[in-house]
Amino acid sequence: MPSKPSCALVLTTIYPSDILTGYYENFARHAHLDAVDVIVIGDRKTPAAVPQACEDLRARGLRVRYWPVDEQDAYLAKLGAPSRFIPYDSDNRRNIGYLLALEAGADFLIGIDDDNFCLPEWDVFSEHGVVCRDDCDFDTVRTPSGWFNFCELLRLEPAVRVYPRGFPYRFRHLDEAAEYGRGRGSISINAGLWLSEPDLDGMTWLTSPVRAASLAERDALVLADGVWAPINSQNTALRRSAIPSYYFVKMGYKIEGAAIDRYGDIFSGYFALACARRMGHHVRVGSPAAFHRRNSHHYLRDATAEMGCICMLEDLLPWLVEAKLDGATYSEAYLSLSHQLEDAAERFQGYIWTEAARGFLHQTAHHMRQWLACCSRVL
Repeated sequence: MPSKPSCALVLTTIYPSDILTGYYENFARHAHLDAVDVIVIGDRKTPAAVPQACEDLRARGLRVRYWPVDEQDAYLAKLGAPSRFIPYDSDNRRNIGYLLALEAGADFLIGIDDDNFCLPEWDVFSEHGVVCRDDCDFDTVRTPSGWFNFCELLRLEPAVRVYPRGFPYRFRHLDEAAEYGRGRGSISINAGLWLSEPDLDGMTWLTSPVRAASLAERDALVLADGVWAPINSQNTALRRSAIPSYYFVKMGYKIEGAAIDRYGDIFSGYFALACARRMGHHVRVGSPAAFHRRNSHHYLRDATAEMGCICMLEDLLPWLVEAKLDGATYSEAYLSLSHQLEDAAERFQGYIWTEAARGFLHQTAHHMRQWLACCSRVL
C-alpha cells in the first residue's frame, strides 16, 4: 500500500447542487487533490448543469468525470451485464460507480449522497482513509444485545433517543449500558455520520423529528466483535478488497402489491459487514460527519415504502448474525452469503414471508452473483 492511498469518490445526483465544490475545497485544503478521482453517475433526471459543473471543477484541478447514461450503458454492455441489471432512475446506479472505482484501481471508495455536504473542519480523505489501515489502535464499543445505536454519537435537538435507518426494531429501546474499550486490528468499513438531519427511517421522522447539532464527545468508535449496526451508502468508505461485497441491492420488488424501496443500501451494508467479519476486519462509525441538507421527502410515503424491508430485516438480521460464511476473500465470502441467503429464504416463517418476499431474497441472491461476475471482469 502506498504512503498515501488512492481514493474514488462516487455519487449519483438528480439535483443541480454545488455539493462537489465543498469536496474540492476540502481535498485541496488538505493536499489530497492528487489522490482522489471523483466519479459522478448521471441518470435520466440529472440536470444539464451537472456535467458543466464537473467540467468547471476539472479546470480548477479536481479529477472528476461525469458519466452520462449512454456511456454507462455501453460500459455495462462491455462487462456483459444483463439488461436492466441496474435500473434507471434509481440509487442502484451508484453500483456503476463502484465498478469504475474498482477498474481504476482505487485503494478505497467513498460513497456520498447528493445531499451530503462536506464540512470544512474534517479532513475527509484522511478520516475515511482509515479503511486502508492495518494493525491500528482504536476505541471499541460493546453492548449486551450485540447492537449499537450510533445515533448516541450525535448531540440531538431535542435530546431524544432515535435510531438510524435500518436498525432492527426488536433491538430498540432496550435498557443497555454500552461498554467501551480498546482494540487493535484492520478497519475495512467507515460509516461517517450526518449533522443537521440524521439518516432515520420514515416512521421516526413522523414521530420524533430531530436535528443533529454536532458529534458527541466520542466522535468515532469501532464495533467490537459480535456487535452490529446498520451501514448505509451515504458518507461511507470501504477498502478496495471489500467493494465486491457492497452491491447496492435492487429495490422496487412488489410485496403485497406495494413496491419496497429505500433500503437497498441497508441490505448492502449489512452484507458487507458480515463479509468483513469473515475476513477478521472491523467497522468504524462516527467521523467524518457530513452536513445532511436533506432533499425533500414525503415521510408517509417513505414509511410505506420501507415497511416491507423493515419487517423482513426483523427476521433476516438474527439469521445473518449467526451465518457462517466461507471463503478467504470478500468475493468468496459474498458468494457464500448469496447461496446461504437463498437457502434461508425458504425457512423464514411469519406474515411477511409470502412467496413474493421469498422471491425478493432469491432475486437478490441472483443479483449478488451477477454483481460478483461484473467485479471479476474489472479486477
